[in-house]
Amino acid sequence: MRSLKMISICLGLLLCVSCSPRQQVAKETALGLPMKNEQSESGFPSHDISVIIAYKAGGGTDIGARVLCSVAEKYLDVNLVINNISGGDGELGYAQLSNSKPDGYTIGFINLPTFVSLPLDRETLYSIDSIEPIMNHVFDSAVLVVPYENSCVTLEDFIENARDNPFSVTIGNNGYGASNHIAAAHFCKETNIQVTHVPFGGSSDMLKALNEGYVQSVVAKISEVAQGTRDNKYRILASFTEERIPSFPQVPTLKEKGIAFTFGSARALVAPKGTPPSIIATLLEAFKAAMFDLENVEESNRLDLPLLYMGPEELSGYIVEQRRYISDTVPTLPL
Repeated sequence: MRSLKMISICLGLLLCVSCSPRQQVAKETALGLPMKNEQSESGFPSHDISVIIAYKAGGGTDIGARVLCSVAEKYLDVNLVINNISGGDGELGYAQLSNSKPDGYTIGFINLPTFVSLPLDRETLYSIDSIEPIMNHVFDSAVLVVPYENSCVTLEDFIENARDNPFSVTIGNNGYGASNHIAAAHFCKETNIQVTHVPFGGSSDMLKALNEGYVQSVVAKISEVAQGTRDNKYRILASFTEERIPSFPQVPTLKEKGIAFTFGSARALVAPKGTPPSIIATLLEAFKAAMFDLENVEESNRLDLPLLYMGPEELSGYIVEQRRYISDTVPTLPL
C-alpha cells in the first residue's frame, strides 16, 4: 500500500491562530479555499441533502462524517441529514447509496477497503463502480488492542500466547471481510499465528464485545480507541503504521518489530454513479473547504481522526489500488 502524505494539522492551526473571522476568511481565500458556497448554475443545492453512513452511530466512520458534515452545512447553506443504515457489514448502506437517484441529494461515506472487499468476496447489492468519488477526508490507522488489565502487555506477549495456544486467542473485528478483519488476518499471516476471528456488525459492537469480555482483543482504528486508551480502559500493543502515532509515542509499530505490514482505513465521500460533474464539483468545493476549516481541524484532532485529503482523481486511483490489494493479497489470508 502506497505511502500517504498526512495533512499537517500544525499548518492549519498556524494559519488560523490569532486571526479575526474577517482575517481568517482572507487567509482561506488566499489559500484558494472557498468562502460560503454559492448555489451552482443549476440551483444545487436547493434543499436538504441525505448523507448515508453504512454503520451504526458511534464508530469511526460515523463520528468523522458527523464532524465534517456539521461544518460543511455552512458552506452548502442546507442541512445535511445523517442516515445510519447498518447491516451486512456495510452492504445495506452502500447498496442504498449506490442505488439512489444521482441528483446530489443523496451522498454518503464509504470505508476503504471494505467498500471494495465485500463485492470481491461475495455477490452484493452494489458494485464497486456504482459510485462517483468526491474526496477522502480521513485515513484511520489500524491498531491491535487488548483490555488494559489483560495479561499481555506487549506485542511479544500476545504473539507468544497465540503461538502457544492455537485458535484459543480471539480477535474481534467490525465485520466479515471488513477492514479490521482484513488487517487482523494479515497480521496473523505475517506473525505466523492462528487465532479465532470474531466478526461483529460494526466497530461499536466490536468494542462493546471487548468491553464485556466476549473477545480477548480487537483490531480497531486509532480514533475508536484513543480516549479509552487514555482512560486506561484499553492497551494498544502495536500500531499498523509506518511511524509511531504522535499522540501515542509509547506504542511501537509493527514495522519496528520486524513485521513489514501497514494498514488503515480511508474514509471517503462519494455520490451515486451518474451524478452530474457540476454537482460533484459543488460538493467537492464545499466539503474540501469544510475539511480545512479550523473548526473541523480542531475537532478531528481532539477525536484523534487523522485527516488525509484526496481529490476525485487521486481517490479513484486509490480505489483501484485497494481493488488490486484485495484481489491479490486477501485470498492468501487466514480470514
